[in-house]
Order: sequence, then C-alpha cells, then structure tokens
Amino acid sequence: MRESYKRMFKRAKGIGLRFIAALIALLVLSCSQPAPTVAPVFTTLFEAGEEFSFRGLHAVHDSVVVVGGTQGSICISLDAGVHWSFMQIPDATESQFRSVWAHDQSRFLAVSAGAPSYIYFTEDRGKHWLRVYSDTAQSTFLDGIVFANDTLGWVFGDPVDGRFKLLQTIDGGRHWAEISGPTSIDGEAAFAASGSSILYSDSTLSIVTGGTVSRIHMSTNFGEDWTAKWLELPQGLPSQGAFAHDWYNDGYIIVGGDYLFDTAALGNAIHYDPESAYPTFDEKLSALPYCSDVVGVGQNVYFTGTAGMYYADSLLHELDTNAMHSLAYSGKYVFASGPEGRIGRIFQGTKAELEQLKRAINAR
Repeated sequence: MRESYKRMFKRAKGIGLRFIAALIALLVLSCSQPAPTVAPVFTTLFEAGEEFSFRGLHAVHDSVVVVGGTQGSICISLDAGVHWSFMQIPDATESQFRSVWAHDQSRFLAVSAGAPSYIYFTEDRGKHWLRVYSDTAQSTFLDGIVFANDTLGWVFGDPVDGRFKLLQTIDGGRHWAEISGPTSIDGEAAFAASGSSILYSDSTLSIVTGGTVSRIHMSTNFGEDWTAKWLELPQGLPSQGAFAHDWYNDGYIIVGGDYLFDTAALGNAIHYDPESAYPTFDEKLSALPYCSDVVGVGQNVYFTGTAGMYYADSLLHELDTNAMHSLAYSGKYVFASGPEGRIGRIFQGTKAELEQLKRAINAR
C-alpha cells in the first residue's frame, strides 16, 4: 500500500512539474508576441468650434504643430496635439490663414489668403506677432509657404501679369522680397485648399496648378529658373486641377479633382517621376474622390478632402467620413485639420498606446 502511494505521489508530482513548465512556456510565448495593433484610425484632438475652418497646417520635430484658420485664428501644440494654445492674431480677425509654418517651438509664420494679403511672424510662441509683409492689391491671393532650411523660404500666389507671384525670404521669414515666379497660361491658377500646392523636396522647389490647365512647375536652383509639365488630372474649369502634392518613393504623388463634385472619382491621384516623361495612374486609387491634401508615410499614403479621409497600402481604405482639409507629417505622426475648428491625428500603433492617447486627451 505504501509503495502504491509513493507511485501516485511521483506521478502527481510529474504532472505538476509538466503543468508548471507548460505554463511558463505559455507566458514566455505570450510575452514574445507583439502587442496587438490597430489599423490607421483618426482621433480628434481639439475642436475650436463650428465658426472656424482650419486649412493651414504644419508639423515638425515630432511634436510641434501649428494650425491656421479663419478669423485670424492660430492653434499651437508642443506635445503632439494633446494640449493646444488657441489665439487670434490682433488686427487680423478678417484674415484666413490657409498657410502656416513652424520652424521650432517658438518661431511660427502665418500667411493670409485673399486681399489684403499679409504674412505674420512670431518668435515667442505667439505672444507677439509682427506683420512682416503686406499687399493690399485685389489681384493678390497667396496660396502657400515652404522653407528649404531655417533661413531660405518662399510664399507663392496666383498669377499676376502672366506669372505666379513668388516671394522669397533669406532670414527665416522676417523679411520678404518679390522675385520672378513661373509663367502661367491664361486661366491657370493655384489652390489654397491646404497649403500643399507648394513643396520643397529632393532639392527641388515645386508648384502644382489647376484651372484651365493642370501642371507642375519645378525649379532646381531655388526659384531662379522653372520648367513645367502637364498633369493628367481633371482640368479645364476653375474648380479643377491639382490641389496638393508630396514627395514619395522617389517621385511626387499629386492629388486634386473637382471640388464642386467632391465625391466623384475622376482620376484624382497620379504618381509623377521627374525622370520620366509622363505621370502614371495607380489603379488602386481609381475610387478616390476629390482630395485637397496628401502625405506619404512609410508604406501608407494618406488622403483627405471634403468627402472624407482615406489611406492606401496595397489597397485603398476609407479612414474617416468627416471632411478634413489638410494633412501634415511631423516625422512621427500624421496630423489633420479641417472644418468646424477640428484638429486630429491619424493613429497607428498598439491598442494600449491608443487608449493611453485617449486618456491623455480626456484628462486635459
């Protein structure tokens, strides 16, 4: 009988040890598995109110974001959009800041579209704004701002007397001088829908246009000389053409369409390699509606317009049904701004990180 108990004890002990070993192996395996991730999802960060519309947007240094809008409004975040400072530039409440720029945590620029046209500059994070450029001509309409580095930058506008208006700064935006812009065709114009119709990338300054024709104008010597190429995008009407572009995979991805028919898929996105003669059309983007902005990040390309937000990997996906005007990549995050004073971030990461972001926003 005693021997039988001993055998039973040894058997139970063996089963227990095997169970503990299996449990440890399961725990090790679970720890080695990557945390569950979520597909790109849009998260609202801030809402200023339905009386504001935000088209100006720029992000830099992972966490610094500046947003510009109607009624002279400016929003600044220094922590990737968790907290925001909202302000209206004094004496500029009639201005629409459709183009903005952030150099760092303190120096920002805001460009107003429409007449009169102004450029404002601050170097103390918006405590004081200095009007550094003024143009009261009714023919002036400024469409976008871009910098090549901390000192050299440009602001461009619709054509005047057969040339696109082009301003240049060599001191970071404190002073501006007009230089000769690219020539235009009668009825050719640019759109200030997102501020992304001008771009500096890969040592090239570029501008995309619409209206009677849709073209890309490129300069490889800082705006001194220009070449132009036709784009296979909707064109011929004032509401049609290229609205925005971004540098992606050694070429441009250019978007637009017809903003009066914002749900129509008219062939609204193309790829353009400056080394080739012709732009190419990606079949997976054939269902894309009108787009006012685009940004390429990693394996994904993000699109936005008044019909909603989308992203493409190997397929085209709907991201959000709400209208947004502009996109910006900070080096880590993709931000978006749009109607009703809405600002958000496109999140891609683990579920735990998403919940952490939501808690931080709710705890403000």
